[in-house]
Amino acid sequence: MKTKLIATALVTAFALPVFAQTGAPAPVAATGASAAQQVKKDTKEIRQETKDIRADKADLSKDRKELVVDRKERAVDQRREDAAIKRGNMAAAEKQEAKREAEQKEVNVDRRDVAKDKTDLHHDRMERRHERHERHEHRHEAAQQK
Repeated sequence: MKTKLIATALVTAFALPVFAQTGAPAPVAATGASAAQQVKKDTKEIRQETKDIRADKADLSKDRKELVVDRKERAVDQRREDAAIKRGNMAAAEKQEAKREAEQKEVNVDRRDVAKDKTDLHHDRMERRHERHERHEHRHEAAQQK
């Protein structure tokens, strides 16, 4: 994507002065049409990236809610284990400990999911920002050449 944009900018930068010297208006119009098509394509890609970002944000929110629920379940199991130990019921305490450890594994998985989703979201946002910046620069260069 970036190389196509740069290649288009370079072709446009070199082609416009050449066409201006030869006085051939038809190829200039074709270059302008391809630039318009490129802008449409870039806009479509940016919209798709925005859609992906929204999906990542929703996924991140869902994972955070799951993490909160798993942590609450783990805390309940810890309290039950402590109560069983206080009563002297070691069998129940061991059962609650095993359940709590399983909940802790789920918490760890959810934490990793949240971290991964945050990373994906950040990457998508940065990519979209760079795409917009390149598009703006390309438009600016095209306006200066006119």
